[in-house]
Formats: sequence, structure tokens, C-alpha cells
Amino acid sequence: STQGVSSAASDVYKRQATNISIHVAASEIERQALLNSGWWKDRIPHNTSDHCNWVGITCNYEGSITHIDLEDSKIKGELGRLNFSCFPNLQYLNLGNNNLSGSIPPQIGSLSNLKYLNLRWNNLTGE
Repeated sequence: STQGVSSAASDVYKRQATNISIHVAASEIERQALLNSGWWKDRIPHNTSDHCNWVGITCNYEGSITHIDLEDSKIKGELGRLNFSCFPNLQYLNLGNNNLSGSIPPQIGSLSNLKYLNLRWNNLTGE
């Protein structure tokens, strides 16, 4: 019957719409985490809210951040200002040669996809 086909198509559409909504929500969480750090205040190109086009940011095809590279970018403040738990797909984090302070947040340890980490030449404390 066409009723069954129509219902199945509707279910597929709803699942796709839900998946898109989840990606948009996750992407917005990442974007807000970048903004909340204050590090991108002067690094957002004019007229773009798409954080995948911001300086030092690379995203995957779903719009999730995979690389953050702000080496030698004169950023300062507490390293913990960036909520690392908001970046589940982060593979590359380069914040070397800046003026970051404080200790290394434990959330960095939960970045299960992280393959590269550079925090050298900062003013970090701890073991």
C-alpha cells in the first residue's frame, strides 16, 4: 500500500531532520565555546557567523571542529577559559607560544580523538 511507503518515507525524513538538528546544536555549542574564551574576539572575519571560517579553526564536513591552531597568536588569559569538553571531534590543538596561564584543564584528557597537542612556551603551572 502507498500508505506504508508514505509513512516509511516520513520516518526517514524525520530521522534526517533530527540528525541535522543535532549537528546544528552541536556546532552551536562549539561556536559558543570559542566565543566564551574571548580568544576569537578580534579574529572573526567580517560578516561571518560560521566558526569554521574563523582564524585557526578547521571543521569536518559536518561542521564540527577538528583543528584549533592559534600558535603564536598573542592570546592571553587562563587556558581553562576554553571549555575543551565542547569539542568531541578535536584532533589537533596548537596553542603554543602564547601568553596562556593557569593549569592544564582535566577536560583535555577527555578529548578521545586528540592526536596532536602543543601547549609549550606559555606560562602554565602544574605537573
